[in-house]
Amino acid sequence: MAWSYDGSGVHEIYDTARRLSTEARELFSLAIAEHLGPGPIGRVLDLGCGTGRFSRLLRDVLSTSVCALDASADMIGAAARQPDRRRIRFVRGHAEALPLGTATMGAAFTAMVYHHIADKDAALGECARVLRPAGRLLIYTPTREALHSFLWMRFFPTAVRIDTERMPSRPQLVETVCRASFDLERHVILERRFAEDLDEYARRIGMRSFSTLRMVSDAEFESGMAELRRYCAESRRGQTIAEELDLFVFRRQPRAAA
Repeated sequence: MAWSYDGSGVHEIYDTARRLSTEARELFSLAIAEHLGPGPIGRVLDLGCGTGRFSRLLRDVLSTSVCALDASADMIGAAARQPDRRRIRFVRGHAEALPLGTATMGAAFTAMVYHHIADKDAALGECARVLRPAGRLLIYTPTREALHSFLWMRFFPTAVRIDTERMPSRPQLVETVCRASFDLERHVILERRFAEDLDEYARRIGMRSFSTLRMVSDAEFESGMAELRRYCAESRRGQTIAEELDLFVFRRQPRAAA
């Protein structure tokens, strides 16, 4: 089931609705440093960069330049207007046909994007092409096995059906990526704090920044939000909201000798 960010207006509210907390930034910074550092790595591809929230993190943690690419004109436009663009090049392009030279990237990172890619074999083949020998590909994504940890999904039955269909299972993702000349190095499950409390959680979900919630009907969204707000108001105050997401670390296989 396809959906486009362009024309949706999500780029205008994305940074507020999907803001990384200090704790989340520290979590991702440690993960990036562990799997891509230490030492010089060369330029990094942020594939499906959105408004650039991870582009700046990659640059700062790895002390390197970043090529931030997204297929959405609205999202890449919002990213390019961010005040802190040092050492980040924003490019509009598609994962299935990367406008980059062969073996020009030291690593590739993609966050919350895998399920949006229509032709995964083509996109992964392109990642293998642009990566240098032994370059790493980090995929940060929801999987079917982790959907139970998303509180908001309990209130939107259609959203559950949509994401059960379009999110990969863990074995399925590994099999697909390894077909494209990659080997799995590590898989970890990260517990991300999405909101400080239930009030903030309801506000951020209500901004409808998740593509899944844009794909349900307006009537179901309003009904589900009413139930979610009621649940949040009646539940224990001060409760933090954490969600499970998967981080897969792959290494590009050596290129065959010509």
